[in-house]
Amino acid sequence: MDQDPKIGARLMPLLESRLGLGKGSFEQRARRAAPRLPRWARRDLATLRRAQGMVGNPKLAMRLDEAELSRAESRIARHLEAIDVKARRSHWRLGVLAGLMFNLALLAALLAGAYYLLIRS
Repeated sequence: MDQDPKIGARLMPLLESRLGLGKGSFEQRARRAAPRLPRWARRDLATLRRAQGMVGNPKLAMRLDEAELSRAESRIARHLEAIDVKARRSHWRLGVLAGLMFNLALLAALLAGAYYLLIRS
């Protein structure tokens, strides 16, 4: 499949810096980024991926809507630029810490219950 470097060129550094997707072609990065994006952004990304596949064929390339592709790329770029990497990392850490604290509280409750049953009998 022939790929046009122009399609998605603006998104490549954003996918690397904002989502940490530094390896692979645009197709691979878009596939890995899809679960992290909202539905509308996934649709726009799928449009760009389809267009990149059509660029290699001259007859199919004539069917591409350049304005739509440009709008899709701009919308995704705006969304990626709005992502705060530090906030994402801190929220991830807080989520891990909250899960750990819940598990420790559950373990303490189970141990207290087992201790109570042993003392009672």
